[in-house]
Amino acid sequence: MNFFKIFIVIAITASSIAFAHSGVKDKNVKERMMLMKAMADNTKLIGQMLKKQTPFELNEVKRALEQLSSLSLQTPKVFEVNATDPKSEAKQNIWDEFDEFTKLSNELAKNTSELAILVENIDDLRPTLMKVSEGCKACHSKYRE
Repeated sequence: MNFFKIFIVIAITASSIAFAHSGVKDKNVKERMMLMKAMADNTKLIGQMLKKQTPFELNEVKRALEQLSSLSLQTPKVFEVNATDPKSEAKQNIWDEFDEFTKLSNELAKNTSELAILVENIDDLRPTLMKVSEGCKACHSKYRE
């Protein structure tokens, strides 16, 4: 997947999450959406540095990746309750395949934690962002409307 496609996916995800939050009534769904927004924000930061819209700061990249790892580990917890809301984009198969959903989330946590250690310079951002995007897509393509 080329960089432009990755950036478009991130931008659409971030903007759809922002719109989705307004009017959400279920507290469990709102909590899930807030967690996903935080993940999108951290991913977006890396993308902005890659596009040189924001100055490259290695410590900020590492912090964003560590935050993504932590949020990925929290993801199954915020989906334990099978809550619905008209604004939710979660598919029912999350709860039908909760072990697989958890496995994908844990893989993203592991990968982003490893990337936080491995990233050293701006040249590492493209492969880093591609790996993060692959992890997000693996879950979203299967479990998100």
